[in-house]
Amino acid sequence: MTTEAPSTVPSTGETTTTVVDAGAELNAWALTYTGGTAGAASGDSIKVGYANDENFFPENTIGIESARDYLNAELGGAAGKPIELVSCSVTNAEDGAKCGTQFANDPSIVAVITGTILVGNKELYDTLTGKKPVIVGNGVTSDDFTTPAGQAFTAGSPGVIAGMSGYIVSGLSPKPKKVAILAQNNPAGQAAVPLLIDPVLKKAGIESTSVFIDDSASASDVQAALKAAGADTADVLLPIITIQQCINVYDAVKSLAINPIVVTTGLCFGTPMTDHLKEAGEKGPVPEGWYFGGYGYSYFNPDLESGMQTYIAKVQQYGKPAPGAKTLEYTGFAGPEFANLMTFAKFVNTSKGAVDFATLDAAIRGFKGPMMLQVGPLNCGKQVILGLAFFVSVCAAEMGIQQLKDGQWVSIADGLNGKPIDVTKVES
Repeated sequence: MTTEAPSTVPSTGETTTTVVDAGAELNAWALTYTGGTAGAASGDSIKVGYANDENFFPENTIGIESARDYLNAELGGAAGKPIELVSCSVTNAEDGAKCGTQFANDPSIVAVITGTILVGNKELYDTLTGKKPVIVGNGVTSDDFTTPAGQAFTAGSPGVIAGMSGYIVSGLSPKPKKVAILAQNNPAGQAAVPLLIDPVLKKAGIESTSVFIDDSASASDVQAALKAAGADTADVLLPIITIQQCINVYDAVKSLAINPIVVTTGLCFGTPMTDHLKEAGEKGPVPEGWYFGGYGYSYFNPDLESGMQTYIAKVQQYGKPAPGAKTLEYTGFAGPEFANLMTFAKFVNTSKGAVDFATLDAAIRGFKGPMMLQVGPLNCGKQVILGLAFFVSVCAAEMGIQQLKDGQWVSIADGLNGKPIDVTKVES
């Protein structure tokens, strides 16, 4: 892991990203990636089940619906046929069982792609295992990464959070002595801290204090939690939270007049944060100096090779703001979910239209990459992270760290500077 010679790109502070070429070059990339045929899809649709928690992660839906519309309008859908999404919202265990049963019992649904689900994952997967091919979209709980139902093509929370922990230990100089951890009191946070953070920090001899906050925590709750975690004296603040609470963390850090190094996930940037900073009189799209962990490529410095330029152009062309939102949230989990449907189309095109269970399930489990927007090779079901071999659905094991510094995006360790963090080498 190294931070030498980081690459930089100026930040404009705008909520949209300029793409070098939104025309033929981007479509050429997409046609090569998917193996599709230029033009509109036609004929009977290919149905894909889609399950997501719309309350907390509506950007997943923006991503996958944009991919559907792009594929159907310009890339020949999947094997020439239009893709149809059959959506089902999961916010609790009953929803998971209901949606899983709905998908499993519908013979017209050929596969299922999940978004991000906090509760109800296990029930969903249990009803789908062996019945439908499953792509785990943007998993964050232990159930997402221990299920035999399908595979996750992103590093997910095991990769990103373990990688951030490793960066805190080996990438920061001087080495921190104390870390304040703020996590959400839900299955994602409850799994991340003891499994993916504590062992790494303890191995390195770094003191840490963790505080969990409810998903509905107020700004004052977050401020109190930061105090309880010792953020006022910590060298590093590590928030593992959603964008809504990230905004509260930013405000609390300002109110408390503290200045720890902040290392967080890509969920802490995006249009809600940018809009909030603009209202506060700040110029940048994200808080200055914060480090962000993600899948190895940047929404704010899009490259052609990973597919990021194609994604940015097409989500802005086809994407629609979430209900009640004024701006399009195209960051967070939106990009990887777009990539998941593009990859599904790739499998169908490769199979020349075969969509039976055996064909699609084998394609999902055998996929070696490269995966759109995810750095590094894939090795599904065989990743050992922090000495743990039970992440059987995890395929990717590399991640990236980026920072906004002096108004410029800096690739600290990612796919853009060729120095992504391999989380299988992080010690615990």
